[in-house]
Amino acid sequence: MNNKSIAVICMALVCSLMISCVPQEKVRYMQDPQGAVPKSYFENKIPDYKVQPGDYLFIRLFTMDKETNDVYAGMNGSGQYSSNNEQGIYLNSYQVNDSGLINFPLLGKIKAGGLDIQEIERQIHDLMLKEIANPGVIVRLVNFRVTVLGEVKNPGTFSINQSCITIFEAFSLADDLTTYSNRNAVKLLRKIDGNTMVYTLDLTKKDILSSEFYYLRPGDILYVEPLKNKQFAFESFPYSLILSSLSTVLALMTFFKF
Repeated sequence: MNNKSIAVICMALVCSLMISCVPQEKVRYMQDPQGAVPKSYFENKIPDYKVQPGDYLFIRLFTMDKETNDVYAGMNGSGQYSSNNEQGIYLNSYQVNDSGLINFPLLGKIKAGGLDIQEIERQIHDLMLKEIANPGVIVRLVNFRVTVLGEVKNPGTFSINQSCITIFEAFSLADDLTTYSNRNAVKLLRKIDGNTMVYTLDLTKKDILSSEFYYLRPGDILYVEPLKNKQFAFESFPYSLILSSLSTVLALMTFFKF
């Protein structure tokens, strides 16, 4: 075998390995369109989540008067469990029934379905004003969880202890996407009026920042598909593999030549 044949074989090997590397365009988030002026401002309003039947609400009432405060302390959930941890808050919460109501002690049935958290707080505050002066009300959505599955480093279901979360914050909880994830076609599963809708999102485009799906809702599921060539791909250029492969090829050619 002549030197020209050896060179052709080596070049073919190097090219095949280079093709197997994951290009930067498939890994980078929020890219500008090629040739376009980079955009740095995106308007996106934080949505007000409307409470739905089946949701759980943690409600705490308090006043400046100690005796009255002790009376309302028993209304802050069942009062049997500590509210200092996630499980205790859940056990002390009130479930919204199919009619969108919660049955609250002393105050009776309160409308919650179709309202946001601030509207529910104001409603309970106004009802308490009929009984006491300067009441305090805290309402929190207990079942705010998002699930991240697929080509991420730490898939799972995560409890959110804040009023909103972005899609990138959710992926950070899962320790980010892997190099082999398909960032161009991330699936978002969201329940709307009892039906599960599936949306496809492109994280490599900056337009995601102004998308209606940038902020997640309770119960959202994110699924990240792997790249089609994952089984043949490399995170970085495999220099050691190339050198060892070339050494093997040269050794075999030398052996058969003689």
